[in-house]
Amino acid sequence: MKTIIVYTSKYGCTEKAAYELKTRLSGETEVVNLMHAKEPSLAPYDTVVLGGSIYFGKIQKEMSAFANKYQQELLTKRVGLFICAGMKGEQVAQELTAAYPVEVYNRALAKETFGDEVYAEKLTLLDKFILRMVKGKKHEAAGLSTTTIETFAKVMSDKVG
Repeated sequence: MKTIIVYTSKYGCTEKAAYELKTRLSGETEVVNLMHAKEPSLAPYDTVVLGGSIYFGKIQKEMSAFANKYQQELLTKRVGLFICAGMKGEQVAQELTAAYPVEVYNRALAKETFGDEVYAEKLTLLDKFILRMVKGKKHEAAGLSTTTIETFAKVMSDKVG
């Protein structure tokens, strides 16, 4: 079984999550950051995992464009979806649902929020200001959930098409 993890990451949290997931998946797995690489062909892969981080309540435009462009092909694959986000409860559930095309989301084997990490030294001044406005003075991130990543990987490895 060949798997590809296609992700977008602005500051590195989603990249870290993608590589954490790769170490837990069975079979051959490739990892591609759409922000720095050309769009991969999905044809050689049985399983496709899409991941991105949430900014202003939305996933990055590169991931949104990719998921929409390849929606029909994704419907023929084993798909997993994740986001990295700092919100909790109903808001993060809505962000996950809205991040991907409805049909792809509904057919995905696994759908999860992996948590968030903030690397303040990488943030632009504008993003630091916005983070402070949204999360307050203490904008500590909860961190990535290794338990959630492990569970996601197990679901993706166990369910053979």
